Formats: sequence, C-alpha cells, structure tokens
Amino acid sequence: MTKLDERIIASMEVVLENVCRGLPNSGGDHATRKYVARKLIQAVKKGNATLGGLEAVGRRALQEIAQGSTTARAERGRDAATANGHRSGNGLHR
Repeated sequence: MTKLDERIIASMEVVLENVCRGLPNSGGDHATRKYVARKLIQAVKKGNATLGGLEAVGRRALQEIAQGSTTARAERGRDAATANGHRSGNGLHR
C-alpha cells in the first residue's frame, strides 16, 4: 500500500482538476468530484501513484458516471445527500 504523501496528494489534486475541467459548473458537482477522488485514493492505496496512471483512473471514473454505472450512481447519490449539509471537502485532504 502506497502512503499518501504530499507529492502524491498534489498529483491527485492535479488529476482531479484536469479530468473535471470540462464538466459543467466549473468542474463538476461535489458528488462527481468526490467519486473521482475516491477512485484516485483507491488507486494510490493499490500502488498506482504515477501521474499517468492516476489520470487514467480519473478518466475511467468519469466514464463510469457517464455510462450510468450502478456503483457510481449509488455512491454519487449518497455523496449528494451528505454534501447538502453534513460533510464538506473534496475527499483528498486528510
């Protein structure tokens, strides 16, 4: 398992911004960004910490959302409910 050090967190933030840049609302809604961030964290914990690898994971997460993946839809729905008053953040910060 790869540790989430400052360099990796910075790479994850860059990837999150890059893959969400073209989304509506100046980079996507909270639930979408949080879903992508979770996928990035999972990838890093499995050892995939290269910028190119993370970029691929982020783009694949957006494809899952666009294709209506049941898992993506369920996670985004849960995230939207918590974003409306209980939790905040993009999922990357400690």
